[in-house]
Amino acid sequence: MGVIRTPIKSIRAYCIECQGGSFKEVRLCTSHDCPLYAYRMGKRPSQETLDTIVEHSGKNREIA
Repeated sequence: MGVIRTPIKSIRAYCIECQGGSFKEVRLCTSHDCPLYAYRMGKRPSQETLDTIVEHSGKNREIA
């Protein structure tokens, strides 16, 4: 029987795999447009964090 993970823990595992197994690179990830970005640390982000990410994404789109 396999390991049962919560959706957020599954996102964390995906992010670690995406970054070549490096926990440090997950923390330093700059892919702010990734829909999983806010959940990359394996915890539910605060509303303040989500608002910051949305604000940052909007600024990046204006520049492009």
